[in-house]
Amino acid sequence: MRTLAVLPSRFQASRFPGKPLALIAGRPMIQWVFEAARRAEGVDRVVVATDDDRIASTVKGFGGEAVMTDPALPSGTDRTAAALEALGETFDCVLNIQGDEPAMHPETVAAVVALMRDQPDLPMGTAACPFAHADELFNPNAVKVVVDDRQRALYFSRSPIPYLRHSSIFESDFRPWMKPEQLSHFKRHLGLYAYRPETLKAFTRLAPHPLEQLEMLEQLRALAAGIPIGVASTPFLSLGVDVPADVAAAEALLRERGLAR
Repeated sequence: MRTLAVLPSRFQASRFPGKPLALIAGRPMIQWVFEAARRAEGVDRVVVATDDDRIASTVKGFGGEAVMTDPALPSGTDRTAAALEALGETFDCVLNIQGDEPAMHPETVAAVVALMRDQPDLPMGTAACPFAHADELFNPNAVKVVVDDRQRALYFSRSPIPYLRHSSIFESDFRPWMKPEQLSHFKRHLGLYAYRPETLKAFTRLAPHPLEQLEMLEQLRALAAGIPIGVASTPFLSLGVDVPADVAAAEALLRERGLAR
């Protein structure tokens, strides 16, 4: 299976302008993501899809490959599809690894590639890891996913799902009666996707779905259209950087893994 990893990366993020070039432990954020993808087993080629010359220049400076895409593209998924088309090569699997995930682990990327390799009928894949603490379930930035017995996604939400019902109390916050062992029933979604090329093209032609717009989760468009999403399990957390204040947490996670000082 020939696999392309695309890292969509735009400069004009509303909450963190210039985010891909922000220094994480002394290196540009996009470099951390690029090197994790390049080290992942099963990935044949890694490119950064960007609309900004500053990002492209930085990528080339650390030995990476950049593909210029239209600034008007509405999402990272559209940028991924545009990069695939621009390369003009045949791939069996295309990864969309969000460029603001500097702590993405190579083994997580490899697990998603293996999922797509081992299930050739699977049109789309992603990854999830365990939650470390019940408090994380109530953070809307930590997306939750519920899977079926085949480890395919049933739903993604910013809300804590599944709901843990008490026999007589009905409150939205179920932490007071949650048992420690019940935390294992919850899965934290991570920011990468794998597509068959034909699925990626079909996905970008779909109109945004109301569920997607309510939760601000693009993957719900696929589920609403009946596209199965396999979910690979990984023990490795990856933290998205949305605002400057998130940098410290990403650096701490990289230090924990011995990758940063």
